[in-house]
Amino acid sequence: MKASDRPDHRALAEVLRRRVLEGPGETRPQVRQAVAQRAAGGPPSGSAFDELARQVGEAAHRVTDAQVGSVLTATGSEKATFEIVVAAALGAGLSRWQLAMKALDEATNAAS
Repeated sequence: MKASDRPDHRALAEVLRRRVLEGPGETRPQVRQAVAQRAAGGPPSGSAFDELARQVGEAAHRVTDAQVGSVLTATGSEKATFEIVVAAALGAGLSRWQLAMKALDEATNAAS
């Protein structure tokens, strides 16, 4: 496979980030962005979504029904709750992916 045939994963990740965190939705983009930042290890936001975002970032498999229920109560909508959960997952995932890409870049540059 030629280098030009490879997808630009950084560009694809940026498109995904923009669509999820800046695109239209039931929740305001600023809220989704704050949730993503918290899940990526950012500071507490003090919002009703903070605990869920922190938990997704630290250990998503330990998210409880009560945490999701708390977000549902705060949003009043399953669609808005889904957006919050996806924003948190994206924030945590992109944070880890960026660290991995940095390590790969450093390894590639060290070998050159």
